[in-house]
Amino acid sequence: MNGKDIRLIALDLDGTLMGPDHVTVSAANRAALRAAHDKGVAVAAATGRTLSILGDVCEQVPQIDYILYSNGAAAAKRSGEVLYENALSWPEAERLLDYFDRCPVFLEVYAGGVSYAQADKERFFPHGVFPKIFVEEALKGMTVVESFRAALRGRPVEKFTVYIPDPALLRAVWNELAADDSLAVTSSFPISIDVTKAGADKGAALRGLCESLGLLPAQCVAFGDAENDVPMLQAAGIGVAMGNASDVCKAAADFVTKSNAEDGVALALRALLDL
Repeated sequence: MNGKDIRLIALDLDGTLMGPDHVTVSAANRAALRAAHDKGVAVAAATGRTLSILGDVCEQVPQIDYILYSNGAAAAKRSGEVLYENALSWPEAERLLDYFDRCPVFLEVYAGGVSYAQADKERFFPHGVFPKIFVEEALKGMTVVESFRAALRGRPVEKFTVYIPDPALLRAVWNELAADDSLAVTSSFPISIDVTKAGADKGAALRGLCESLGLLPAQCVAFGDAENDVPMLQAAGIGVAMGNASDVCKAAADFVTKSNAEDGVALALRALLDL
């Protein structure tokens, strides 16, 4: 596949499109996406975040047409109209809540495009691990409730994100969750675990979005840096890993560009699309 066949750009956010502060899209990346969009190429953000905690990403990049969110549990138009969804049922979600009730971890639950946090878990939030500005933006987007069950009972749930700075506890929780075939377990950050329904990932969401748009995944270029981006890079016609990507992400990519601190997205798009 060459650049003239590309109809859709799918971009992970943290560690990929966003700078090291997890908040800012560089001028070079914005300019490249604007030029690509002007040539008729659609743009999709593909993120572990859910809709309510995208911050001002869409304001910085008005060319974003679609959003794959909650690690691919759903895909929507920028307007919020859902085009694809593969969420956990309430009984499945409640079983996970029972498990996490016993763990000393900070937990986010994503449902209906909203990030929920439970008040009694706030003391476990890993302050100091992420840039302060990113934490402030993330916390502003969360809805804090007294009880996950009271707020969400009966509703499908897109994703659980668990933050565990203790490596031994993280491994133990990961291993227990990964042993359950009904779940998909991956990671966006070294201290986090993302849990979705089995079969829900960024690759499946990209294929679902393409089907709704009448495109082939082969007409897409996808960018990522972490384990949760691997299915998307493999589904796309061209998979691009960032210079700062994990080894497993680089191994899944067709080629590696510069890091997110070096405008790697812009560099690759200029080469692929002759911008």
